[in-house]
Amino acid sequence: MLGSKRIGHGFALAKSPNLIDLVKRNNICLECCPVSNRILGYSHDLRCHPVRGLIAKGVKVSISPDDPGFFNVSGVTLDYLLVYLAWGLDLADLKQLCMNSLEFASISGESEEYR
Repeated sequence: MLGSKRIGHGFALAKSPNLIDLVKRNNICLECCPVSNRILGYSHDLRCHPVRGLIAKGVKVSISPDDPGFFNVSGVTLDYLLVYLAWGLDLADLKQLCMNSLEFASISGESEEYR
């Protein structure tokens, strides 16, 4: 392993049970960008998005907006709304996605800029 703690756009991981186990064993979080995936045609129906199954298998996932300026979307709210509706999530699931985003953020807790 390269010491990675996050994998961006890695939902092809769903095709490899060995890699799923490796990601879980090494506590790596998978970033998912639902609006981007939908717009770019990687997932035509979010109800069938591979990340939904990865969450069910215990892979840690965070929801990200990808390129909000490029897609003319502000923030991550739309991404969360879409996965909430498409994946049948509850409040505990949404909380876990948010906690994963915080736990695996690349911002150092020691940075003065973000205090």
